[in-house]
Parts: sequence; structure tokens; C-alpha cells
Amino acid sequence: MLNEVFIPDENHHSIELPKEFYGKKVQVIAFEINDAAPKAIQNEGSFWDDIDYNPDFPSIEEIRKTAWPAK
Repeated sequence: MLNEVFIPDENHHSIELPKEFYGKKVQVIAFEINDAAPKAIQNEGSFWDDIDYNPDFPSIEEIRKTAWPAK
């Protein structure tokens, strides 16, 4: 499978296929994508800003000490 996003222009408007596709029947689907990122991605820092730090939540080290495989 090949997934490639590019902006074609007068000089660059071709897709280069990997050698594994040579001699095989392939399907190419092209469509315009929206450049606007989803709101959550645009404000990626806001997700973590909205979550309060909880000192009562165990650290990964504390979880690993009491995990089933360690017993």
C-alpha cells in the first residue's frame, strides 16, 4: 500500500511507485484534502491544560511494582 500526500504543480505532478508495484495492476485514487486541521489538533496543548495533575494517581513505577506479572 502506498499513501502519499503532495501538492502537484506544473513541474511535479506524478507519483513514483515502489518497485514492488512494477508489472502489477494498481488502483490510484486522488482527491483534494482539506488543509484545516481538526480543532483538537490546532489546539493540541489545550487538552493537557484542561487535565488537572492528580498526585494521588500512581506513577508508572508504582503500577509496575504491584502488577500481576511481577508477583
